[in-house]
Amino acid sequence: MSPNWKSSKAFSLIEVLITISIVGVITAAAIPVVSNIHESSTKAKNLANAKHIERMSASLASLGVAHVIPDSMGGVEATARLLREGVKVPEGPMAGETFQLNGMSDNDISAVGELLRVQYDMRELRLVMEKSPTTLLHWPPSTHMLCFDLYRPPCRIEKVQLS
Repeated sequence: MSPNWKSSKAFSLIEVLITISIVGVITAAAIPVVSNIHESSTKAKNLANAKHIERMSASLASLGVAHVIPDSMGGVEATARLLREGVKVPEGPMAGETFQLNGMSDNDISAVGELLRVQYDMRELRLVMEKSPTTLLHWPPSTHMLCFDLYRPPCRIEKVQLS
């Protein structure tokens, strides 16, 4: 019996090449999207960590606990590492309680260090956000910008001329 090539159930070389090229195009289009998702999640994580450290610093400052290392001795990153190890309240209504950051790596602390600064108050040093974090939405793309402040309800709208 001679084989009947016309009734073969295999794919031709052209069909395989077309399939591979389609998969390649889809993959090339998906890589930037995945990269943007990873970048935005990292920014959100750093912002959340910075806000957590700022609140912890405000709580410790209100209790009168010295916990901030001045800029000349390491500043924000050194203070965040100290908070990661834990700061114990020595006296007052929360005496003996420990304030501690959990799960922050050195890379996370370095990234948060860019978002915070040491504020020198009259009585106490504390960490505060460098500037108010905002989410900017371009609407319409060329002349207006809708700005939501993450600390307040989205009620403040600013019109900004983009250059």
